[in-house]
Amino acid sequence: MNALLLLLCCCQDPTPQPPVPAAQDAVPRDVVELKNGDRLEGRITAQVDGYVELQLGAGAVIGVSMAQVVAVRRGAGSAPDAVAAALAPADDWFVLHDARGAAVGWLHAAVTNATDGTFTISEEYEFHDGQRRYQVTSLCVADAAWSPRSCYFRERKSEPVLGMAAVLPTGQADRIGDERIVEAVCHGDRLQVTRLDRSGRREREFELQAGISFPLLARARARATGEAMPAARLFDPATEELVVRSFDGARLRRVTLGGEAMQVTELVECSAVGRNSEWLDASMHTVRRELAGPALVAMPSNRDSVQFAAQGATIPSAIVAEAGGTFGLWVPNPAWQVRDGLPAGQVALVCEAHAASVGLTRLDHLEAATPLDTAADAVANWFRLLHPDLTIDGRDTATLRDRTIVRLRASGRAGATRVLATVDVIPQHGHFLVLVCRAPAAAWDELAADFEFLQRSVELEPQALAPTLQGPVAERQASPTAPRAAPRRDVVVRIPDGG
Repeated sequence: MNALLLLLCCCQDPTPQPPVPAAQDAVPRDVVELKNGDRLEGRITAQVDGYVELQLGAGAVIGVSMAQVVAVRRGAGSAPDAVAAALAPADDWFVLHDARGAAVGWLHAAVTNATDGTFTISEEYEFHDGQRRYQVTSLCVADAAWSPRSCYFRERKSEPVLGMAAVLPTGQADRIGDERIVEAVCHGDRLQVTRLDRSGRREREFELQAGISFPLLARARARATGEAMPAARLFDPATEELVVRSFDGARLRRVTLGGEAMQVTELVECSAVGRNSEWLDASMHTVRRELAGPALVAMPSNRDSVQFAAQGATIPSAIVAEAGGTFGLWVPNPAWQVRDGLPAGQVALVCEAHAASVGLTRLDHLEAATPLDTAADAVANWFRLLHPDLTIDGRDTATLRDRTIVRLRASGRAGATRVLATVDVIPQHGHFLVLVCRAPAAAWDELAADFEFLQRSVELEPQALAPTLQGPVAERQASPTAPRAAPRRDVVVRIPDGG
């Protein structure tokens, strides 16, 4: 399996799946009609001047400004149905973007419901790297009680047949280079897994313990119900193993996306090796979804335009380097904007929605042999001069990448606003880098995951900012005369280190 597919399979984790929430009383739901034509049904939990809060399905709660509302109609909706309210049919299309912001493929996600109460969740995506084409199809089937029945996973790598005329990806004549199909079916207390590849057919069994689910099913459940699943036990057909992942589908945050400030519900999926988030708007539509952190992001599109958009659309790069290219930061998500025009040795991000900031600066005036503690003392003095409103009230050591760092903690007030900050002093090739994360105390918990991501993924080596080409891209680089698709540029999907 190629490196990208392995990385896409990594963000998954195991704990018993929580019991299915009981259906709400058979009382008609409330309705909130929005100016954009959307109609939200659920249970109104709060309504004050300028704001209405609605509980959707079995637990997801959203807040809507009355400026977006046409009408609020209590009891005007349908009576709740546990399955229908939890998982509605869907047919969504997305363009995939790599860390540099370039479009590299597309994703199709769907939900279909059967008359017997079972439903199927499916995802299909394509990724092009030069002339090579990668395809993945994944689906699972569950019954009306959300119990898993079966899952299917297929990955295929192919190349165009020489001499064939170039056409759109969906109609391209390809020669299959490698293919793998995995199917798992629940039979009583056993999960029967069949794998089919070029070497033949293999079968094996797992004990189907209570609460075990599939990744697609667990993710859909967290999104539909807003449940927190701290350690969901899953069988992942992509890795053909039992894994553990955590899900949290009820986190609200304020962000700026495409220049527009909005409140979104953030669905977070974590494992020991990574974290992916999905942002949902007030209508519970996906506005941004991560497949491999900010290194591979799905942005909404539609069936008619996704193929063309995937050949030229761009979004802002997810990685920013200082002017000399010696270190840099991964941008956690579009809520953070890059500060332009900084001199060499500095990188900075700002979050306008919360008046928060992140800065990474190189200190060149300390001697190469300066001990870390001495450097931290110097940074503390420097920080007090630059931020007289903050007082350093904590200091400890931590590990970042392969090195020991000193982390200072500060707090204070900027006018009436209480402010918190962390200051990391990081050795780098005879110099020191200083990473400062600063935000109002009221927003700190909401931004904590972003700060943690920035701290663990800071890039300290130039080659990390311009990674060596690997896999099929490297093969073409080593053989410049090999045919290649024009005018497509080569794509490298680099994954930020989550360790």
